[in-house]
Amino acid sequence: MHITASKLVDALGERGYRITMARRAVCEVVAAAHDEHLSAADIYQRARETSGTRLDRSTVYRTLEALEDAGLLAHSHLGHGPSVYHLAEDAGHQHLICRNCGQTMTLPREEADLIADAIIASTGFVADLNHFAVSGLCADCAALDDI
Repeated sequence: MHITASKLVDALGERGYRITMARRAVCEVVAAAHDEHLSAADIYQRARETSGTRLDRSTVYRTLEALEDAGLLAHSHLGHGPSVYHLAEDAGHQHLICRNCGQTMTLPREEADLIADAIIASTGFVADLNHFAVSGLCADCAALDDI
């Protein structure tokens, strides 16, 4: 089931946030981008462009934080850039970033859990793979690296 803008807005209201046009615009951008990973700056820009509403960056950050606290949004760090956000319904994956070409791929959560389980079995360390990407080379760049 896709998380809708209405569900995001309702979650803000349940947490005591006043539902302003700016917060509604942020929710609409996030819901519409269900298959993308957007930075707060991307969300800010899209919300300004699509809504025509006056919008403060602090409102975007507070709204994103509230939606993440509600379990509807997740953030990740994809390399050296800013955090990116995506709907929690799409959070069941691990990010893989090619350090050569920059391509971002996803690994299903079940497969990433196998890696986390191997770390636990080997070291006892419980790794949290949710917020960070794994850096390496994609198949194409790895093939070039072998030449």
